[in-house]
Order: sequence, then C-alpha cells, then structure tokens
Amino acid sequence: MRVRTEVPWGETVPERPGSAAPPGLADAPTGLGGPPEPAAKRPRSADLIGRVIDGRYRIVDLLGEGGMGAVYVAEHLKLRKQVALKTIRGEFDGNAQAEARFAREALATAQLDHPHVASALDFGHLPEGGAYLVTQLVRGVSLAKLLDTRGKLGWTAAADLGAQIADALAAAHAAGIVHRDLKPDNILIETRDDGRLLARVVDFGIARLSEELAGGPGGKGLPLTRMGAILGTPGYMAPEQAVGEAVDARGDLYALGVMLWECCTGRRLWQGESVTELVACQLGSTASTLQQELGSRVPEALSELVAQLLSAAPSKRPGAAAPVR
Repeated sequence: MRVRTEVPWGETVPERPGSAAPPGLADAPTGLGGPPEPAAKRPRSADLIGRVIDGRYRIVDLLGEGGMGAVYVAEHLKLRKQVALKTIRGEFDGNAQAEARFAREALATAQLDHPHVASALDFGHLPEGGAYLVTQLVRGVSLAKLLDTRGKLGWTAAADLGAQIADALAAAHAAGIVHRDLKPDNILIETRDDGRLLARVVDFGIARLSEELAGGPGGKGLPLTRMGAILGTPGYMAPEQAVGEAVDARGDLYALGVMLWECCTGRRLWQGESVTELVACQLGSTASTLQQELGSRVPEALSELVAQLLSAAPSKRPGAAAPVR
C-alpha cells in the first residue's frame, strides 16, 4: 500500500510501503470532531500572499497547506528577517480541541531556545478568524522526505541525527515538555555548507506540558482530549501510548529508537495494511536488532542502544534523553 501524508509544516511527501498515514496538518487530529472542510469551501491560502499581518509580518510565499491551515514564508518588516508563519483556518474558531492544539504548540516551542528545535517567536489572531504562529524558518526537507529520496542514511549519519534529536528532547524534557508525536515528518533537515545534516524538531501540537506550563493541575488551561483517548502516530508512538496509558519522556525515546532503526535500514520498522494491523504488529512483535539487519557494519554499541530504546517496557528504556545523545 502506498499512501500520502501531509507534513505538518507544509511539505507533502510519499510514504514508504506498508505504512499508515499519520495525522498531520491535512487531517484533524484525534478528538477534533471530524474531517477537514472540503477544499472548495476553504479560503484560498494564496490570497494571503502580500498581506501584512498585525502590522509586522508580510506574507511572501506559500510553503504548504492542509485541512487545518497553511504555512508561509513571511518577512518581519522591522527586522527584515524571514520567518515561518503557520495559520489555523477561521472555520476552526470555537473548536476547543483545534485551538488547544495550536496554543499548545505555540506555548511549548516558545519555552525552547535550542538549535535543534524550531522555536516559536510570536502568536496572534487573524482579523477574519483563526490564528497564526511565527517560528524560525527552516530551509530544508522532512526526514521522511530525505528517507524516501535516499533510502537509508548509513549508521554514522543516523547516529549524528539521533544525537541532535536526543539533545532537543533533553531540553524539552527538562522544561516539562514531552513531544508525544515524534516521527520523520516532524523532523526537518537542513544541509550545512560542510555537508553535515542539521535536525530540528517541529510540531509540538499534542505535547504533554507540565502543570505549570499548561495552566494548572492536569493542564486545564489547555485541554487537548478526554482521558484515555489515544494521541500520536501508529508505528512511532510507544506501546503504552498506543493502548492509552500515561506517557512520559521514555515515550519520546521509543520514537527516537524507531527513527534510528529506519534511518539505518532504509525501511519501515513496523508494517501493516491498516492502522489496526500496524498497531497489532507493533504490540505483538519484537524488533530485530541493527546488527541482525546489517551485520558488523553497525557498531555493537549503537545496535544495543537502539534495542534498548525499542523496549516494549518503559522501565527497560533509558530513563532520560541526555545519556542517549
């Protein structure tokens, strides 16, 4: 089966065979109350090009769009600096789940001033309804697109990217933020002048925030979904997340393990023709080690680390991201 998915920051990429399409900007996340409005009824995203938002941001170009909104290149008029400006459509005004997801992303990324996180710079509301979020502009492609193009990265490049992502996770977890939706679509990759790949984590829309950040016990200031509902992406969410149990930082480390495995092998770790089959495969199978897949070309230490990250039991995974990096 070959499906397509909308990357939350605008880029549409083909999925590798055997995977279920994870929820992105084009699809309402769990609990949003139904599919997006038909394209014919939506305002044209291109109509915003040339407009000035809040007297500060001139919309320069459209990066991509989906059912909930669009992402643009914008120029900060006073600083003369380009930024990314993400919008949520006016028809989602009054949808508590959609608004909470957008506000959660803004709040979470605003706390993180880190070289491997696309940090939030500003947040506001559009005159015609809806809202906008301004972040650092990342010129690159998603890790999903990179893997679709290259097939696999090799263990050295994979380990380098993994260390960068783990570093970002360490900062997020220290700030009381658990991402809960790490996947290749939510990792943007830039290529430096020296050829090294630079990773940035994006889309904290379903992140779990500490009580202090979220506005009180249980995050009452930013309600996201009812208790027991499952949020995340099949094939990347940890087993405990897939069955609706509480998720902590070790859930993000499980997703990191999946991405490292896929970067090294060039194929999906968990395969399924449907979401149900994919989750069943994930819950009922044990992942092969990198050395079983690739032999001695992969260092034993890396193979063992990835195997630990992929442990079904959270207690058997590393307890924090810092040692992983």
